[in-house]
Amino acid sequence: MPENSKLSALGARLLSDAENISEEMQDWRRDFHQFPELAFEENITASKIIKVLESIEGMEVVSGFAIPTAVIGILRSDLPGPAIMLRSCMDAIAVEEETGLPFSSCMPGLMHGCGHDAHMASLLGAAKVLSLHRDKLKKRVVLLFQPAGEGRGGARTLVENRFLETFNIGSAASLHWWSELPYGELFLRRGVLTALSDKIHIDIRGTAGHAAEPHMTVDPVTIASHIVIAIQTMLTREIDPREPVVVSFGHIEAGFAYNVIPEQVNIWGTLRAFSPKTRDFVQGRIESMAPAIAKAFRGLASVEYTRNYGLVDNDSEMVDKILAAGIPFFGEDGIKMLERPLLSGEDFSFFSSCVPSVFMLMGTGLEYGLHHPRYDIPESMLSFSAAWEAYMGLTL
Repeated sequence: MPENSKLSALGARLLSDAENISEEMQDWRRDFHQFPELAFEENITASKIIKVLESIEGMEVVSGFAIPTAVIGILRSDLPGPAIMLRSCMDAIAVEEETGLPFSSCMPGLMHGCGHDAHMASLLGAAKVLSLHRDKLKKRVVLLFQPAGEGRGGARTLVENRFLETFNIGSAASLHWWSELPYGELFLRRGVLTALSDKIHIDIRGTAGHAAEPHMTVDPVTIASHIVIAIQTMLTREIDPREPVVVSFGHIEAGFAYNVIPEQVNIWGTLRAFSPKTRDFVQGRIESMAPAIAKAFRGLASVEYTRNYGLVDNDSEMVDKILAAGIPFFGEDGIKMLERPLLSGEDFSFFSSCVPSVFMLMGTGLEYGLHHPRYDIPESMLSFSAAWEAYMGLTL
């Protein structure tokens, strides 16, 4: 039987196995969705994952490695040599859900608006399917349920605590569902896939007073406005327009009354870029501009600049393996290459900078994008996603 026919048959068998547990995966996903938890606080989530993993035959479970809420499942720990890691994030985001789903978030101000509920359910499904075929595994499979993927650097903590060395990880793969892409199609890219991602906090101080007497105050709201506009102007006038870079401010705190000029304003934002040189330049300019602008208006400003994520750099050899193994699974038209990288940030970058890795996107084709209060996922894709992750564990 030709190799592609064998792989197609394997994919069909895994998909059938995944479809047999589709209702379980749907239940897991809805359970995760109802009880979202923020970074490093995924205690309920971790306990649910541990319970499922411990019920799977042949699964070794490790919890609390480097992070109390981290959960790791290992299949075929008896096999020598480097393992392949399949990874899902666990944490939710601070957004008030507006989906109206009967299993909407029970936690005020929190929701799974990035698909991690589906990613976890899919990886648990892959774990159950792989268990059925564990005698066919050529290497150990390490299933990482990773805390703090949303801007808090959970992957960094694991890497710094020698997770990769402790579990002898030789390669890593992660699948993310993506609403802007067509349903059920896989997208990947050689080299850089996601951007550098940083957090910016600017603290502006003035002198409080009555809104009717602004001349008796130093207005930090006005100063903050000038700083935001100046940064946007700097990006368009001091950087080559052919060099992608974005700075957006999404969180502003100022005062408590409509008729009182406050003493303090705090603004938080993010930078996205592909060039480390551009990142260095923008950081330096923000750190010099903000205090200077505040001083010009008789105020003070300080900048706290945090470098969150590096670039996710897909290993070309792993991408080639995905293409070779994936075409029998998805079909010739089911796998596509992204022409341009994304300006999204992703802490999988801490893994991709250490071991050969691939981060890929599976389209869901739905209306609302990541972090939107009405974001949802198609549960019909859980079986397909789980089968693909199991397939990678057996073929990569």
